Amino acid sequence: MNSRVLSLSFYLVMSISLLSGCATVDQKINLSYKPVDRPFGRNSGDVLVSRSDAVSLLRNSKGEWIVGSLNNVHGVKQADLLSDRTLGDWISDALVQELKQAGYSATFSAQLPAGAIRAVVINDIEVFMNVNKGTVSADTKQELKFNVDIILSGSKIKTLAIASRDNKTLPLSASQEEKERIMVQSLQDAMQQVIPELIVLFNKK
Repeated sequence: MNSRVLSLSFYLVMSISLLSGCATVDQKINLSYKPVDRPFGRNSGDVLVSRSDAVSLLRNSKGEWIVGSLNNVHGVKQADLLSDRTLGDWISDALVQELKQAGYSATFSAQLPAGAIRAVVINDIEVFMNVNKGTVSADTKQELKFNVDIILSGSKIKTLAIASRDNKTLPLSASQEEKERIMVQSLQDAMQQVIPELIVLFNKK
């Protein structure tokens, strides 16, 4: 009887240790992007994409960018979700890709020239993913927000406030690709808000 109790206790302690160990390991994800195939008509012209990185971005001691948090069931942080790429690079690259797909000749410029004919400036970036691990599943909460200043002939004519959110429940065994897919879909949703607005304003006579 005692040996059976000891055996069960041993396995219980080992299981808790393993779960605890998994929760404390940082996980790296790849911030990539793929435009969604949508018809935007025929568009042309040069567009410059720029970005303001005034918001402080978190990095760990290895210089990796912190883009999310891996938490226990109580929401207490256990580890970081990391990327080698900044969120600003990720978003501005996605916008360049989408503008090109819409027919424009889009390029990134760290600093806009005076009198830029068509330009877009991304600023006030806030992106974070929280993963709360339970006993059999993990709840993910992805939030993405940024503003887009639209420049025509050197003057700002409009600012778009973009926001996208996504909550999902994943199995504990979910791969890093699942988290990457959630972030990509969130950014695709954000781009679907931006691009139609840009086309209308850029094509005004």
